[in-house]
Amino acid sequence: MTGADLVCRTLERLGVTHVFGLPGTQNVPLFEALRGAAFRTVVPTHEMGAAFMAAGYSRASGRVGVLTTIPGPGFTYALTGLAEARLDSVPILYLVGQPARGPGKRFQLQAIDQAAIAGPLIKARLDVSRIEDFPRAVAEGHRLALAGEPGPVMVHYDPALLGAETAAAVPAEAPRAGDGASGIEGITETLELLGQAKRVVIFAGQGANGAGDLVRLLAERLGAAVVTTTSARGVVAEDHPLVVQTDLRGAGGVNELVAASDLVLALGVKFSHNGAFGFQLRLPEGRLVHVDESPESLGANYRARLPIRANVGAWIEELIHRAPAAPVGPGWAPGELDARRARLAQSSVFPVEPRVAGAEPAAFFAALRAALPRETCLVTDSGLHEMLARRHFPVLAARGLIVPTDFQSMGFGLPAAIGAGLAAPERPVVLVTGDGGLAMCGLELLTAVKERVTLPILVLNDGRYGLIRLDQIRQYGHTFGVDLPALDFGALAAATGAGYAAPDEDLARAILRALDTPGPTVIEVPVGDSRAMHRARAGAQARGAGRKLLPRWLIDRLKRLR
Repeated sequence: MTGADLVCRTLERLGVTHVFGLPGTQNVPLFEALRGAAFRTVVPTHEMGAAFMAAGYSRASGRVGVLTTIPGPGFTYALTGLAEARLDSVPILYLVGQPARGPGKRFQLQAIDQAAIAGPLIKARLDVSRIEDFPRAVAEGHRLALAGEPGPVMVHYDPALLGAETAAAVPAEAPRAGDGASGIEGITETLELLGQAKRVVIFAGQGANGAGDLVRLLAERLGAAVVTTTSARGVVAEDHPLVVQTDLRGAGGVNELVAASDLVLALGVKFSHNGAFGFQLRLPEGRLVHVDESPESLGANYRARLPIRANVGAWIEELIHRAPAAPVGPGWAPGELDARRARLAQSSVFPVEPRVAGAEPAAFFAALRAALPRETCLVTDSGLHEMLARRHFPVLAARGLIVPTDFQSMGFGLPAAIGAGLAAPERPVVLVTGDGGLAMCGLELLTAVKERVTLPILVLNDGRYGLIRLDQIRQYGHTFGVDLPALDFGALAAATGAGYAAPDEDLARAILRALDTPGPTVIEVPVGDSRAMHRARAGAQARGAGRKLLPRWLIDRLKRLR
C-alpha cells in the first residue's frame, strides 16, 4: 500500500463522497489512488474553482468538503476559496504537498512559505513527514474542520510520501465529527428566563442549519419571532407566520423588534459583519442567550447573559424535552409581526435598483420563486444580482440560499453551484449570477457538462460590473472601469456543451426545461437602468456641478459640519 492509498482509504472510512482538485507533477500518485477510490473525484478547470466547489458542496450538505491541489501555483490559486471558507465558517479538508526543499540548495522550484501564507486562512495545519502519519492527519483534519467554529484545515504532506510503500493500516473506526461540546448546558437557566418572557425572538445562524425542524418547533412552542443571518435563510421557511425576513433591510427594523422583545435566543450565530448588520445590531446583554458550538463566537462581539457552548440541535431537543407542554408567554400580538414584515419589506440598504427582464426586481424574483420547488437551493455570485436575490427571493428550505457571505468573492457562483448540485442531487439547485461573475469562472461550464450537473444558470446581463457602476453613479454621476467586453452567451454555451435560453424566451418554461435536462443551461436575463437609477445619476451630477461652483474653503467647512 502506498501513502496515497492510505489517504484514500482513510477518506473512505470518513464517509467522504467527493474530492475536488487538479492533478500535477507532485500528486500523480495521489490521482492514481483516487482512480480506484470508492468516492467521486471531480477535476475542474482551475484550483480556485475546485476550492469554491468544495465550499458549495459543504454549504449544501453540512459535510466536510475535500480539496486537493499541488503546491506552488495550485496552492496559491486555491487561496481565495480558503479565505472564503474561513470567513464563512465552511469546513474544508485541504490536502496539499509541501513546497520543494533540498539540502544546501536555494531557489528551489515553486518554493514559497506555504505555511506562513496559509496561516491566517485556515483553522489548523497538520504536517505529515512520515508515511504512517497519513491516516491520523487526514482523520484529525476532517474532525477539526467540523469542530467548534467550522473552517478549512490543511494537511501539509511531503509529496515523496505519496508514492512510497508502507505496511501501515487505516484505523478501523472513523473519529467523531464533533469535539464533545455539551448539549445540555444552560437548560434550567434558559427555562427560568423563558418563564418570565412574554415576547421572544429567535435569532438563527448557520450553526442552526442542521436543526431546522427543531428551530421551527421551538418557535411554535414559544410563539417566538424568527430572524436569521444570510447563511441561515430558510432554516424556518420564510412563508411561516413567525418568520420576519430582515436580510438587506437594514438594522433599524431588527433593532426595533429586539427592543420590543423580552428575550433573544441566538442559535448558532457568529455575529460577523453580515450577521450583525454591519455591527449596527443592538442586543442588550441582559436579554441575550447565545448558544454556539464555538467558544470563539461566544462573547466575541456581543456579551450574553447566558453564553452556552453546545450543539444547537442537541440543545433545543433537551430544552423542548424539559420545557412545560404549554407555550411560554402569550407570544407576539396578532398582526404585530405582519405589520413589522410590511414595514421591513419597504426598507432596503440598496434603495436604487435596476430593471430585470423588463420588470421590477421584486416581480422577477416572485416569478422565479413561483417556478421553483420549495426545496430549491439558490446559489449566487457576489454582486448586484446577489443583493437583489437576497432582498426579493423567499427561501423556503434550510440551506436554500448559498452566497459568498463574509468574503464576497466574485467567481464563487458557478463552481459553488456545481459543488452544491453534486452534494444534493435530490433537490433542485439554481444559480443566479451576473455577467461579470460568470466571466471570472465561465469555463467551469465544462466541468458542469462533464459531471452532468443539472443546473439552470440565470445570467443577469447588463454588460457591466453592476454594483460598482451603481456606486459610481450614486456618488459621482458617471462611471469608469466597469464596462465589460461583449460576450455572446449563446456561443459560450455552445462551445462548452451547455444548453442555452435566449433573453426573449419565457423564463418559467426555460427554467423547467433546464431542470429536466442533465447538465447546465445558461439562461440569459437582460438588466437595464430604472428611473431611480436615472434620478440618482442626475442628482449626483447636480451635486458635482454645485461643488465646482463653491470655493474650496466653503466645501471643507461643509464637510466638517457633517
